[in-house]
Amino acid sequence: MKNLIKKLASSTKGSPLVELALVMPLILLMIVGSLDMGSMFVRKMELANAAKAGTQYALVRKPSQGDLTNINSAVTTSLGDTMIDSTQVNVELYCMCFAVKQLCTVDCADEDVSAFINITVRENFTTPFFNYDWFMSSFPITETSTIRLN
Repeated sequence: MKNLIKKLASSTKGSPLVELALVMPLILLMIVGSLDMGSMFVRKMELANAAKAGTQYALVRKPSQGDLTNINSAVTTSLGDTMIDSTQVNVELYCMCFAVKQLCTVDCADEDVSAFINITVRENFTTPFFNYDWFMSSFPITETSTIRLN
């Protein structure tokens, strides 16, 4: 019996399987983490495209008298069915007068006054494959697009 135990203790036949069993959870965690990170970057690109759709709309159809609802609609239409409850769209019209940001309704003596539209799309992204509540429950994503109208 002593020889059998000594023989089993010195055998290395099952060591690759034991090493695989120890390393496999780390490999799977890295794969799932890469998939979650990739889906977050895809969502970030979708939000960037939505913000760009709003700026393109603003370039083609400049807002009249500060009405930004159509630009906001262009952004939400671009997001379509992928828009979730935490998605926030903020459209801002402002002017730069003597390098100071102000409302465009204020009179400005600067000859080089410029009007800008700033579109910000924010969302709290939750990962589709793995739950990271021990780290963060959701990851904030923000995309901004700014254009000069004149």
